Amino acid sequence: MMQSFVSVLCFFALLTQVSAWGPRKSDHGPPGHYGGRQKHGASFTPDFVLKMTYENVSIGCQTRMSALINGTLFGPTLRLKPGRRSWIRVYNDMPDHNATIHWHGLSMRMAPFSDGSPSATQWPIPPDHFFDYEVYPLRSESGTYFYHSHVGFQAMTASGPLIIEDKAEPPYAYDEERIVFLTDYFNKTDTVIEKGLVATPFTWSGETNAVLINGVGVSVGETAGNGNCKLPVIDVEPGKTYRMRFIGATALSMVQVGIVDHDNFTIIEADGHYTKPHTEKFMQLTSGQRFDVIFKTKTEAELNGKTDYLIQLETKDRPKVYQGYGVLRYSKAQPQITTAPVTPPLTLSNKTYEWAEYALEPLVPNNFPQASEVTRQIHIDNRQLATQTTLWQLNGLQWNETSTPYAGDQPYLINIYENGPSAIPNYTAAMNNNGWDPTTLTWPAKMGEVLEIIWHNTGSLVNGNGGLDFHPFHAHGGHYWDIGSGNGTYNSTENEERLKNYNPVKRDTTNLYRYGEKTKSGDVSGWRGWRLRVEDAGVWMIHCHILQHMVMGMQSVWVMGDYQDITGIPAVDAAGYLHRYPGPRLWAASRLPWNIVSLQGNLAWKIRELHEKYGSVVRIAPDELSYTSSTAWKKIYGQRSPEFAKCFDGRGIAGPSVTNPAIRNGGIVTAEQEPHSRLRKAVLPAFSDRALREQEDILQLYAGKLMKQLRFSSENGAPQDMVKWFSLAAFDIISDLAFGQAAGCLDDAFQPWLQVIGARAQGIVRYQFAIYYGLEAWLEWLAPKAQKLALKRHGELTAGKVKRRLQQSENKRDFMSYILENPQADLSNADLVRMASAFIVAGSGTTATALSGITFYLCSSPKTYTALSEEIRTAFQTEDEISMASTGELKYLKAVIEEGLRIYPPSPSALPRFVPGSGEEIDGKWVPGGTAVGVHQLSAGHSEQNWTNSREFIPERWLEKSDISWPMQSCA
Repeated sequence: MMQSFVSVLCFFALLTQVSAWGPRKSDHGPPGHYGGRQKHGASFTPDFVLKMTYENVSIGCQTRMSALINGTLFGPTLRLKPGRRSWIRVYNDMPDHNATIHWHGLSMRMAPFSDGSPSATQWPIPPDHFFDYEVYPLRSESGTYFYHSHVGFQAMTASGPLIIEDKAEPPYAYDEERIVFLTDYFNKTDTVIEKGLVATPFTWSGETNAVLINGVGVSVGETAGNGNCKLPVIDVEPGKTYRMRFIGATALSMVQVGIVDHDNFTIIEADGHYTKPHTEKFMQLTSGQRFDVIFKTKTEAELNGKTDYLIQLETKDRPKVYQGYGVLRYSKAQPQITTAPVTPPLTLSNKTYEWAEYALEPLVPNNFPQASEVTRQIHIDNRQLATQTTLWQLNGLQWNETSTPYAGDQPYLINIYENGPSAIPNYTAAMNNNGWDPTTLTWPAKMGEVLEIIWHNTGSLVNGNGGLDFHPFHAHGGHYWDIGSGNGTYNSTENEERLKNYNPVKRDTTNLYRYGEKTKSGDVSGWRGWRLRVEDAGVWMIHCHILQHMVMGMQSVWVMGDYQDITGIPAVDAAGYLHRYPGPRLWAASRLPWNIVSLQGNLAWKIRELHEKYGSVVRIAPDELSYTSSTAWKKIYGQRSPEFAKCFDGRGIAGPSVTNPAIRNGGIVTAEQEPHSRLRKAVLPAFSDRALREQEDILQLYAGKLMKQLRFSSENGAPQDMVKWFSLAAFDIISDLAFGQAAGCLDDAFQPWLQVIGARAQGIVRYQFAIYYGLEAWLEWLAPKAQKLALKRHGELTAGKVKRRLQQSENKRDFMSYILENPQADLSNADLVRMASAFIVAGSGTTATALSGITFYLCSSPKTYTALSEEIRTAFQTEDEISMASTGELKYLKAVIEEGLRIYPPSPSALPRFVPGSGEEIDGKWVPGGTAVGVHQLSAGHSEQNWTNSREFIPERWLEKSDISWPMQSCA
């Protein structure tokens, strides 16, 4: 049965690894792939295909020649899985225009050549060519993003939503999703706008003609209801909770969005990072920003027959305000609203600089750098001035995609790979020149620096008019911590006061606001602050995301790291990003070998075999490394900021509850950092020295029962199954301590609940497999009936035991009594059931395993057995002298127990964690963020690098510190 079950699950897992996109024929002939060395042969099939064309399209109730993706006004929604690489082929089918695609908000640390920044990381794709983009979202990057062209003004129409799915259940519950994709419409063509912005005399693009929702809107001068001119509609159902993914893909506009009688926008994510819930009455987005909100619709009773509610759109902080409308429509009903109102129904805010400012905090701690960690502060003035035309500069530097100093506009990243260290900008020259190197025109930063970047909004120098604009500044590469904004000039002392009780969320696009329409020409009138840990080596752009300002030069290219740092991710890496780590090729290519061995019950021993062959670090899956060193153990399990998060994606601890955050965080074994800390404080008194002393009579009772049963069973000299006896004894002890009730295992040498727990443990291995491949639904009918019944029976037995324990009146000193007496233990009945379940499953199994292993090795080592017997018999004359306190003084007994746990660990495999952020250094090598890492206990305990004569049972090694194993002992 086990073999057939493994085979069926493996078949379904294989299906999940096959791309849902079938083979495609291409009518594109040579020269084909553009932008560097060819990565794929002619037979390669990408995961997704995007085709850029230039077509006449209906937009804003008018028509316009526009750059399109896959023939639609905004491109298809792409949904990618974190921690997995996708190849996205982009064809440039525009006859007269170059193209690139930028994956807005993704760090792209794993594939820097695919960032899509022309002249920075790649050549633009010329007509009739294609480029294969390698997109590898980190596990920490689940969230809402978008993709868009990074050439000229094309992004106004050439863009689309990009969703990085949650690996497990998202931390917030909702019924459905809606994407709200906001774009601008300008009736001039891209070419006309671009030429005017760099022309002499300067010609402005004009203000936006319309703001569109999901490609639909009404342009200035047009009327909804005339012909095919319609208001945009968002359909919802009554009484549901929606996750609305707001994406600011506008070219110019800052947009406020309000809905009549719906002022409940609870923000849960900003720029791809989950936040603590924060509620606003309306939404506000500028170009490049994304916010996810929890939005609750009205019930049928609240609607009272009304189905349509106006959505009001307003642009802000521009010379002309555009007001547009849409409809929130319930149940796809017949339209009640088809035209725009004469008078705006909502009054939105002109104080744009107050919206959600100093309000968004991360859902989990994010290692925010304190002021004392800042190594360099950079002040950047943005200013508008007129030469022969009107342009924008950052600290005196104007840069756009034609500004590279290299022949043929060779991109900086390619130049670094080809020319080596000499291509890295001069750091000293940059420090003496307002932050940028005058030779390369780039801004250098060293790995490990903590930068504080202060953006200054200055009055325009054009004709001395002092005009002010807002600027949504966007950073490619690693995200920054936004430390706020304000009027006037930056005062670090005042801002640190505001940061005392505020932990900023990481962002990639935030606004340098204007606080008035004008100031004195050249004066600073407003600031925005960032803090950035320089951790992502590469060539990354930082620029204003207003397309007009980009064309006019408001961009900068940052070279982060030296040559060795930047080329640490190779240009061509078909074997994956962990290719430098040793391990079997099949395991590196697929997770199936890991799963198969795990399902067969041999994982710990197989991993030990791999470490013996490959060394102290082994690649055991495409995205997982196994370690055996003490330094790796301390890094992975001991580092607190940033913490390596537990894996709940089908490796480590897995069960039917781990994908549900609400249930998972109620269990002490599976809970994340904050709930785990709460639960740990609740149970701590149950494991104190005082509690153990008060529970000693329980331990002695069952030790006596065990010895009595062993004497009786061995009277005829029959061999004894010690695993069975220790399991019965451990279950009795843990049951009594957890529930205050005897289980009776040793009384009749049998306990059916033990069989239930055994079946449940096998089920956990299967759940690991199913969760990783998204096959939970299949498991419901593929899993053996006994497993499903065991899971159900275990829950019933545990809940019943807890209920009876809570009804007891006697003052019994068990785990539950200490938890219930603890004033810090604010636990529900459900919490108590989950806690007791963890005690009974984990406690009894590990105790029995440890006792069995130690007994085996004692019986196999007469010398050790004799030494231990002598220590015990010398210390005690009668059984009455034996107590927890007195046995605690037996040094050799302690050494025997430690050695038994080393050579035969109760939990022999790893409890892996995810590498936080963009990556960490482990044992001297950089490991990408989102990689699963762990220390397999059996492998570490049997490693000759950690222990002398590692396969021998030598308790004496624990009595002296001179052994090579001493560094590992502090971890063990």
